Amino acid sequence: MKISHKHIALPLMALTMLYTGRAIAQEENKTTTVITTTTKTDSVKSEEKQVKINVSVGKQDYDDRGKEIKYPRIFGGLTFTRIDWGFSRLIDNGSFTLSDENKFLEYGKASNFGFDVAQFGVRTGDATKVYISTGFEWNYLRLKKNVVLDPDATPLAYTESDIAYKKNILTSTYLRVPLTFEWRSRKNHKGDRAKIAVGAMTGVLLKGSQRLKSSEMGKQGFRDNYNLASFQYGAFARVGFGSMALFTKYYFNDMFENSPDQKNLNNLTFGLTLGF
Repeated sequence: MKISHKHIALPLMALTMLYTGRAIAQEENKTTTVITTTTKTDSVKSEEKQVKINVSVGKQDYDDRGKEIKYPRIFGGLTFTRIDWGFSRLIDNGSFTLSDENKFLEYGKASNFGFDVAQFGVRTGDATKVYISTGFEWNYLRLKKNVVLDPDATPLAYTESDIAYKKNILTSTYLRVPLTFEWRSRKNHKGDRAKIAVGAMTGVLLKGSQRLKSSEMGKQGFRDNYNLASFQYGAFARVGFGSMALFTKYYFNDMFENSPDQKNLNNLTFGLTLGF
């Protein structure tokens, strides 16, 4: 029986295409870079676009190809999300008013900024997930008084300067590691959900600095730990809708260590989260 080249080529081509499709599908499951964008078009001519701030590399806690999701679903990888920007308040022995020993730390404005760069967790169901993440966090204390902190002193010490500083900022930089428990509602007609997240957080001090600016001396910068807590810990909560949320964090540890006058001086922050 004579078999033509066509009869051999067609099955080979079909098998090749099938194998290639399966290989691509498997490769897509390994690493995914996601910038989530949802587009809705109504029956007339209007088009509404919602861009969700969530850039991630790795396995996600959802399937963006519309397939049925099976739980529990493990996820993790690099990310750039949960961007916090807000204000801080110092609490001195339970009061927002600083004691006489801490008057030199009076501030005009205090702020907090941070974001996550990696995460790993498990989605236990459509509504719940738990994950641990890591990122960076900065606390900025814009001091009112013309004080210069002593980098070599323990406990914390300072000198009052005759120079009128235009800027006097004490900054602390921490590597943050929060553990998060998150709940979300069902999707609304636009595909968004309400979300609540609570958890515990820890952090390791990376550096401290004091930046000064004046007409006499120009810009100055000094780097030291300034007796800032080398390890911080606390609790946080986020409540939001879609990709945005309000957050609050409270640090249980003293802001400074080995410094008796600053005992029970804690930090409370609150603000807005993008990429929730």
